[in-house]
Amino acid sequence: MKFYGYIVRTLSCFLLLFATWNPAGYSYLAWIGEDDGTRLSAKIAVGMVLFAIYVVYLRIAWLALGVLGIGISAAILLSGYMTLRHFDVFDGQAPFWTGYLMLTLASVTLAAGLCWAHFKRRVIGTSQVIYPPP
Repeated sequence: MKFYGYIVRTLSCFLLLFATWNPAGYSYLAWIGEDDGTRLSAKIAVGMVLFAIYVVYLRIAWLALGVLGIGISAAILLSGYMTLRHFDVFDGQAPFWTGYLMLTLASVTLAAGLCWAHFKRRVIGTSQVIYPPP
């Protein structure tokens, strides 16, 4: 996989998480929260598509990184966030920007899980074998 593949996977993670929820209010959860009673079948269909994509992405990330890898990745990203807050780059009392930053950190962690098997194969030469569940 070339660099373009990593960019596409990372952007798809950003799109998935930001389409599900974002602080601006233009998201699936905000659309579901509208209590107008219309387009219920469209809302359910979009929700099922998002759910299916989440299942696939989270399964791939879980198999590639495991508990330890996800924990380490999240710890590194959160420590970077806390460092930026310590140096007053981000205001801790601004939930709008904190929401965007947390979505970005979650997107980067998910993208790392999606790209890890390809990266490992390219660097080490071993491939990730996924066995079907019992």
